[in-house]
Order: sequence, then structure tokens, then C-alpha cells
Amino acid sequence: MENENKHCYGCKYYKPYFTKGYTQFDRCDIGLCSKKKTTVERHEVCDKYANMFYGRIDRRQSALLAIAEHINVLAELKQILEEDDDEALQELLFDYKKKRKG
Repeated sequence: MENENKHCYGCKYYKPYFTKGYTQFDRCDIGLCSKKKTTVERHEVCDKYANMFYGRIDRRQSALLAIAEHINVLAELKQILEEDDDEALQELLFDYKKKRKG
């Protein structure tokens, strides 16, 4: 019962064979199992099955997470640049005052 839906055509290790038709290539009902390294039929069931179909990705959620990460990186860069600017400005003013007095 658990192996009922685990046919080779849905496995990521199954590569179907093709024959040349008149205007296109036609898929055969047999193919290569790269895990077993043998020729298998399309509807065979084996214990080395690995699903090649993945669940849906919530694109909106993943985009929002990526944007949030980029915002955090930009905030860190802004803070670093502001700190460097303050120090550079203080040094510039100190040098300017020093030159004016001397």
C-alpha cells in the first residue's frame, strides 16, 4: 500500500529512453534507473524511490524573507558608514583647527 504511488516515472533517478519519430522524439515506456544502473519499466516500483516533485514554494513569503535580510544588511552598513563618517569628520575638524592655530 505504501509503495503503491512510488512508480519509477515519478522518481528522480528515472531517465526515460526516447526514440526518434518523424518530427519529434517519442518517449518509451522503459528507461534507465541511475540508482540501480539498470533498465526499468515505467510502472515498476522499487525501494530506492526518491520523489522528484516538490511541494509548492510560497514565493511571497520567501521574497519577504529575502527583503528583510537585505534590509538588515543595509542597516548594518549604514551604521558602519555613519560611525566612520563621525570619526572622519572629527579628525578633519581637529586637523583644520590645528592648522588654523599653527
